[in-house]
Formats: sequence, structure tokens, C-alpha cells
Amino acid sequence: MILFFVIALVLAVGIANFARQRYETALQMGRRASPLPQTAGEVAREFLDSFEASDVKIVEHNGFITDYFDPKRRCLFLQRSVMNGKNEAAWGIALHEAAHGVQLRGMARALEMRAGNIRLTRYVPALAALFILVLGILKRPPLAFGWRILAVIWAIVMVLNAMSLPIEFHASKLAMAFLERKLRSDSEALERLDAVLKGIAWRDTAAFLRSPMYCFSALLPVGGRMRPK
Repeated sequence: MILFFVIALVLAVGIANFARQRYETALQMGRRASPLPQTAGEVAREFLDSFEASDVKIVEHNGFITDYFDPKRRCLFLQRSVMNGKNEAAWGIALHEAAHGVQLRGMARALEMRAGNIRLTRYVPALAALFILVLGILKRPPLAFGWRILAVIWAIVMVLNAMSLPIEFHASKLAMAFLERKLRSDSEALERLDAVLKGIAWRDTAAFLRSPMYCFSALLPVGGRMRPK
């Protein structure tokens, strides 16, 4: 029985590590200059306008949490390096997140679920581990039982995160369809950008590994200022 919980812990961390590798590989692949001299922010604006989503604002924001679409405020927050970036990684990040703004029309509930799952992925793993550690020190319950609880929590968080992956890949697919129209004569650039967009779809699954950083930032007095207002 203990082996089952150990496997659950290892799988949760393993999947998150796999996602991190896919995302980092995409960023490395995307270091090449973009096929056109437009910034990522300009391309994202063009993408949104092509889907008649002109009401979605693109806001530059440099903070701990950025490069994401906020469905409640209909704002796409991009850090400066992405907003003004002229490489394929910046294009990929901006277009992927902009695609969530387009998804809002027919997938509002799915996007709400995705947002909730992302919050769970960022904060629950570290908070659960800290809680179990405190209980272990107090010996209530026994440490072995606490690790089992932790394994179940981590497994549930990862399963819920995995349920959001189709939404992420759909966003990258929307962005790729736009690029196929825009860059129809540049097959090499399209092939590279397709790989970049597929890797970027794994970003929020990899956030599982950064949970301690997200929790620490949230507890800091300046944490609120590190997020878009």
C-alpha cells in the first residue's frame, strides 16, 4: 500500500518535470528571430482583431505572475520582454495566451475550470507539504500517514491539471491556424512555431514544481504589487 502512495508522489513530480522540460525546450527553440519584424504584442493584437476580439486589452506588466489572460478583466498581461519581443518564443507565448481570449466565447466554463486548476497547481502542492510537515513535527497524525495524505493531494492536483491540458493545446492550435494564414509561404518558420506552441501549452502543468515560489511570493507583504491590478 505504501508503494502506491510513493508511486503517486513520483508520478506527480515526474509529470511536472516532463512539462517543465517541454516548456523550456520550446523557449530554447524559440530563440530564433521571428519571421516578420513585428513584436509579439503587435502580433497578438492582430490575432485578437482577426477573431473580432478587439475588446481584449493587452497590458504590459512586469511581475512575478504575468504572461497570462485574465478572463474576468478581459486583459492579456505580458511582461516587457515578451510584449516587445521579436523572436519565435515571444510570439508563441503572446499568441497562446491571446488564444485564451478567443476561447472565452464558446469555452467560458472550461476556462474558469482552467483558471481554478492553475491556482491549485501553483499553491496547493507547497501548502499541503508544509501542512503535513507541521503535523509530522507535532506527530499528529503519524508522519507515514501524513505522507499518504500528501500523495493523494498531489495526485488530485495533477489529475485536475491534466484535465486542463486539452484547453491549452486547443489554444496553441488556434494560434497555429492564425500563423498558417499569416505565414503561408514560410513553411520552415511554421514548423518551428508549431513546435514552440506545443511546448508552451505545457507551461502551467510545470507550475507544479514552482509551487514553493508562488506560495512564498503570496505571503510577502509586496506580493499584491507583484500581480496585475
